[in-house]
Amino acid sequence: MARTEITDRLAEATGHPKAEIETLLDGFVEVLKNCNIEGDSVAIPGFGTFTPVKTEETVRTDIESGKRFLIPPAVNIRFKSSVLLRKKLIG
Repeated sequence: MARTEITDRLAEATGHPKAEIETLLDGFVEVLKNCNIEGDSVAIPGFGTFTPVKTEETVRTDIESGKRFLIPPAVNIRFKSSVLLRKKLIG
């Protein structure tokens, strides 16, 4: 589902203008990003938890060329849904 479809559906479901929904989504993403960069998890009761997972830098070798290259460290976000959300989705 694309971002525009999400904002359309949220605006329809809540009765709020699309511009307000987009602003709220942008704010949520910014807070989530900043918390995870700092190493903090973000838990939303009834929805789930966003947890940062840091991968260290590694040196890899290309099988075909034999060249070595550095993969920089990264912080990825893992989402684990809450039991309540899973129950609602399953039925």
